[in-house]
Amino acid sequence: MMQVDFRRRKGRGVFEVGIEENILAILDDAQEAQYSHDNSLAFLEAVRATSVAADDGIPPTIKLVVAVFRIFRTGKSLELIITSSQLLNELEQKFPRVFVDKGASESSSGSQPRLIVDEQAWSPFALNLDSDRVTSNEGPACPIDTLGFYLLIQELAGAVNDSNIQLQDIRYLRSMLLFQYLVNVIEVEFLARNRIYEETMQWTLLRESTLNILLNSRRVNYKSLVKDCLSIICGLHKIHASSNDFLEDSAAKSSKDSQISLAFASLEVEVEACVAVQKLMITITKLDELKKQADLKGFTTRADGVRTPLVEIVVNELTYDNEILSPVLQVLDHPRWKLELVLQYFAKYTTRPAVRTRRGTEPEEDATFYGTLRSLTNISSAKSVIKKIGSEALQLLLAHGFLAQISLPRKCSKSEALLYSILEVSLLEICREMISAFNNLRKAYSHLEILPIAKEALFVASTILSTKS
Repeated sequence: MMQVDFRRRKGRGVFEVGIEENILAILDDAQEAQYSHDNSLAFLEAVRATSVAADDGIPPTIKLVVAVFRIFRTGKSLELIITSSQLLNELEQKFPRVFVDKGASESSSGSQPRLIVDEQAWSPFALNLDSDRVTSNEGPACPIDTLGFYLLIQELAGAVNDSNIQLQDIRYLRSMLLFQYLVNVIEVEFLARNRIYEETMQWTLLRESTLNILLNSRRVNYKSLVKDCLSIICGLHKIHASSNDFLEDSAAKSSKDSQISLAFASLEVEVEACVAVQKLMITITKLDELKKQADLKGFTTRADGVRTPLVEIVVNELTYDNEILSPVLQVLDHPRWKLELVLQYFAKYTTRPAVRTRRGTEPEEDATFYGTLRSLTNISSAKSVIKKIGSEALQLLLAHGFLAQISLPRKCSKSEALLYSILEVSLLEICREMISAFNNLRKAYSHLEILPIAKEALFVASTILSTKS
């Protein structure tokens, strides 16, 4: 049986109503649509004090959260935007709309944890399971629908790659913070649903997740969304490559502390936005993996549709445009996902592509990074791979793949070994094959110029061999 509790809040007590009225009274002196700066800060601090800061804090009412969200969407000062954004994320962490009730399992050894869905709690998303019609009205305090989320990612992709747009503009700073908040909400809910799914294997839990609804919406071009995520990563990477010069110029040209503060805050927000994009893509990848497993077990139906796995879309983009290969691999800090990208990239060009059967219990050697290195053990195969992929791309893939491989835990379950293509191969063997592969590349291509990242990987491999052999 599926352990889900759709909880509806009971009538509010006098104490809760009184707190709401007192806090909202702080904003009474200002217009509802655009509160004054001082009143807004006092209001945000009051909400934090009663809900987040206190050990026995109470969940804020819908009116209070909506007011916080409106301040975030309409505030014109950096302080208001940052403060309201932090509060929204803190409220999501402490009072999520969807969470796992651990009390049941702790009170009784035989009971299972339940998924709690608070149907009356406020959500920044306005989604409809049965229709793709517009579910939210335009306005600063209105939730974001599927199209709004898609357009937000499009806006960020365009902004970070447009040299004529100043990302230090508060408008784009707010958009990046909004994106981070929405991804945080998506992740918190998905992790809760996935935990119960792993115990119950009820696919409906993940089918009804916010992430799955967003991706399956007919108003969202899924492949374009993934490409926009890649575009954001590459655009932000390019910006940060010259971030030191930017800060020095900003400090030299600006005599206003507010402008300098905005410049520094923007860079920090951009870094967090890049992290949020990775978080979204990794969560989508996890959903893809779970959906594939559910398909094999017959849990899905035609209503779930067919969606190209995110990793496959990313690999196609990387092979189509080699210029984004380096920034994408540099930015990604999730070793398992990075290794999967490297393996699938190689699989598109190797003569014997990696094949895993549905009933296979062990990964094929060709489907592992160790197998990829072994395929470069002779000069003729090395020449063939260089001709197909290119010497620079090949070095990037080998270096990042090696660093990702040695970052993985050496002990894992059989399912993880199959999923992430891990064989029972010692670390020393991988290091030897890494060095051997580059030696063959030098022989196959006499003009090969070793890239810095490849030198780093070879140094690591040599160090491991010298210390453990």
